[in-house]
Amino acid sequence: MEADIKGFFDHIDHGWLLKMVEKRVDDRAFIGLISRFLESGIKLPDGTTEFPENGTPQGGVISPVLANIYLHYVLDLWFEKKVKTQGQGKALMVRYADDFVAAFRYHGDAARFYRELGPRFAKFGLELAKEKTKKLQFNRFKKDCSETFVFLGYEFRQTVSMIKGNDIVTTTMSRKKLRSTVNAFAQWCREHRNKRIAWIMGMVKSKLAGISNYFNLPGNSGRLKEVTTLFQRKLFFWLNRRSERKSYNVKTFNVMWKQFLGKSLRSLANEGIQISFLSSLV
Repeated sequence: MEADIKGFFDHIDHGWLLKMVEKRVDDRAFIGLISRFLESGIKLPDGTTEFPENGTPQGGVISPVLANIYLHYVLDLWFEKKVKTQGQGKALMVRYADDFVAAFRYHGDAARFYRELGPRFAKFGLELAKEKTKKLQFNRFKKDCSETFVFLGYEFRQTVSMIKGNDIVTTTMSRKKLRSTVNAFAQWCREHRNKRIAWIMGMVKSKLAGISNYFNLPGNSGRLKEVTTLFQRKLFFWLNRRSERKSYNVKTFNVMWKQFLGKSLRSLANEGIQISFLSSLV
């Protein structure tokens, strides 16, 4: 089962959160500071100030910590002490912030968890995002019926190794994440195309390095190659929109790209990515 919480950071109940913190912190002054932090006003674009009754201030330095404490008691402990102990088979859960997946050996345990999760969240003022919450089969014994799921930008799929023929789970960058990454980069190129080339290429190098570091898992080289190629195309397009006269043709762009990103591209190539040039743009 994969799930997502609807507007999680905006619906954390302050009363419940303070009670949870008090279980481990016996310091009234410190609890008072957290309460003041939760009740602090948020300045809106129109100049007015809003004082929320629920949620943690977006961008607040301790908001992620408080949110993690909240879900620790609402979800993590409940799963460990009740869901796992009452099930017929093995169960596990992986959570990162408000995104989580739960796996069960038997369908009956998954169905019961699916039924009980909504009321459990409602007790603490939370609601599941129905469009992102579903039950699915992920079974190495029934690969034809096994479904895929996306978690933290990765697409998980049951398959068989082409070399040894054993069962494996592949982890590739999801198509949705790839599109959003490339679209965000295109928008960035449009906004910064008139800055110095050295600054632009330094930022491009940092962006590619960050993507490679996060998605650099076995079997994901094809998607990383695709991201790099699409980055090249978007940058080529927007650098030639700096003025009425084109700044680069394919040959000069290739020289400039290698000059600034040669090391970065070689490091990606070492992970199995063969960088191809923009022949399709000729």
